[in-house]
Parts: sequence; structure tokens; C-alpha cells
Amino acid sequence: MTEHKRGADLTLGGRRVHERLTREEPELIARVLARIQADVADYRRLPVEELAGDIAGITRQAVRAFVRSLREDRELNAAELRQVGASAVRRAEEGFPLEAVLTAYHVGAREIFAVGSASSGRADVADLLEVADRVLAFVGTVTGAVTRGYLEELRTKVGQEHTARRTLLSVLVDGGPVDVVARSAGITLPARYVVLSVELGPHADEESPEVDAGIAVRRKLRRFLAAFERVCGDGVLASLDGPGGLVLLPVAGRAPDWPAVLDAAGRAAGVTVLAAAETAAPGEVRTAAVQTAEVLDVLRWFGRPPGLYRLDDVLVEYQLTRPGVARDRLAAALDPLEAHPELAETLDAYLALETNRRRTAAQLHVHPNTVDYRLRRIRDLTGIDPLHPAGLPRIIAASAARRATHAPR
Repeated sequence: MTEHKRGADLTLGGRRVHERLTREEPELIARVLARIQADVADYRRLPVEELAGDIAGITRQAVRAFVRSLREDRELNAAELRQVGASAVRRAEEGFPLEAVLTAYHVGAREIFAVGSASSGRADVADLLEVADRVLAFVGTVTGAVTRGYLEELRTKVGQEHTARRTLLSVLVDGGPVDVVARSAGITLPARYVVLSVELGPHADEESPEVDAGIAVRRKLRRFLAAFERVCGDGVLASLDGPGGLVLLPVAGRAPDWPAVLDAAGRAAGVTVLAAAETAAPGEVRTAAVQTAEVLDVLRWFGRPPGLYRLDDVLVEYQLTRPGVARDRLAAALDPLEAHPELAETLDAYLALETNRRRTAAQLHVHPNTVDYRLRRIRDLTGIDPLHPAGLPRIIAASAARRATHAPR
């Protein structure tokens, strides 16, 4: 078994490695900076003063930390790791890529090894392997410190941005000083938003006993929103859970084909999407959000197929289902059908199929004469004749009112 050799005693080419690195530090720093610029494209885009200042300083700190650890035969200490982490935090604050930072440290480690082993010969194999092992350990330790510092800052930044966006969404929807909140959060408000109230169908994975339903829901929502962000950028605001919720899409310049965008989002998430939309200025979002939620209810009640709808698409249905004495009385006209579910089912199918009795019979798997009998029973129980042109508008209105007052949300 080979006896451990102290770092201070490691010798290559007749000179202790830590002494060679100290003596050649200026040249080594210059080599590292030149190599980083040559090998890592992101560093070539940095200002010259940052390379000559901050980056050169970080490089010097890293080289000296390695030399000290070698001379004192130890790993990097807490203070040295804090310096490494602090520099990573600064890069994260600047939005500099983590991959580039890690690559730069690997480049620096290779140059340290190259300079330290420049004069090594065959007699130095054992020490050369030991130095290589020390350099690899140094790289591993530094990589961990860089990654922790960078990601902690990133998490803090993302958390702050998330909180700011949630606050802005809340103020937009609930009312408040929108401009003040946006300025304090550093967010530029668009001239207008597309306000979407959406209902998302379940993904197949949500029903699978072999899949964590919570993960399936989060994956669905992430993919759904990512499709909008690809079109609208990072200004998308959303409050969503598994069944759906509210999405605000910033409108800048020429508006895209929103139905196509919604369809793409649904396909990305692997679900059907029913949505109500309205365009509004930031100060009008609160009103628009209420209206689109109401329109979405109407779309549900009337069984509209997945897609994007506006108020103009359901004006009659919307008006018929507004709360009030008239709606309550219309709904009450069909109360006798509560005791006869087959009559209520027949009426719904008859109206949905544009009063075609044969198609109604086929859908219900009954004889057309049975449909006629049930429609006459509805007339007798409610006083409204669905078979007569004069009774049709009233029965349609009563059916809409019943959906609005009794349909589950």
C-alpha cells in the first residue's frame, strides 16, 4: 500500500508543485483567461472590464485556493467555498449561463494541471497521479459550490418573480393599483390582455392507478402554459388547477390566431379545452374575467364542444341564463319534469337535435312514437307545447333557465 504523500511535498520536474504554481501565477492567470475566451463563447460576450476585473479576480482566487489546499494538504475550507459560491451568485444575477461558469472552472483546472506538470518526467509518475487526483477533487468541490450558489440565487430570483406575477395577477383580477404594482415588480404591462377562462379535460394519466395523479396534473398544466409562452413570451399570467382556471395573454402587435393557439396548447397538454375569451385593457381585466367565467358556465350548461368562444357566440344562451325573477319562473315551469327523468332527457335531446323527432328517437334508442308521447306528456305537465311553433321559444328559454339554476358547476 502506497503511503500518502503530503500536498506540500508533491514534486514534479524537481520543484514542489505549489511553489511552481505560486511563482508562475501571473502567467497562469493569463493562460486561464485566454483559454476561457477561446473555448467558452459566452465569455467572449462579456465587457472587457469585467474580464479584466471580476473574472480575473475570481480566477486568481480559485488558483490561490488550490495552491493553499495543496500546500496545507487539505480540502477547500468554508471561507474559500463561500468565495466560489458568491461569484456564482453574481453570475446568476447577471443571467449568465451556469454551463458556461462550470466549463470555465474545468478549463482553469486543466491549465493549473498543465502548468504544474510542465516539467514532469518518468520519475514523477506517482506524484503526477497524485496531483491529477488533487486537481480532480478540486474541480468536484468547486463544481458543487458553484452549482449550489447559482441555483440558490436562481431559486430566490424565480421565487421573487413568481410572487410578483401572482401579485400582479391578483391586482388585475381583484382590482387595485395595477400600474404601481407592475412598476414595483419591474413588469411592463401590455396595452391589452386576452382574458381566458378555461376548462381542461382530464389527462389519461390522471386516471391511471400506476401514475401519481398530482404529477400528471402538474405536467398537464406546465405543457398547457408552455404553449402560450412560446407565442406570447414570459408575460403570460395564470391561475390554474387541474380542472382549469384563468389565463391572461399579453397582446403585442399583430394578434395571433387565438383558436389555433388554444388548440395547440390543448394538444401539447394532451387534453380537451373549452374556453371563453375577451380582450381587455389592464384596468378592464376584472370585468372581463367575471364575464368570461359566466360565458364558460353557459358553454358547459349547453354542452358546447371544445374550442374558443366569445360572448357573441352565445348571446341568446347567455341572456336567457342571467339571474333574475324571470329566469327563476322559467326554470320553475319545468319543475314537474324532476319526477320524470325520462321526460327531461327527451326534452334535452329534442332541443339539442333541433327538434328532429326521428334523430331524438335514435339517440335515445326508442321508437319515434315514444318521443311523441313523451313530448305530449311534457305539454300536459308544464302547459308549454314543444310540438307547437308558438311553444318552442318558451320551452327553449325554460330549458336554458333550468340548466343555469340546476346544472352542477
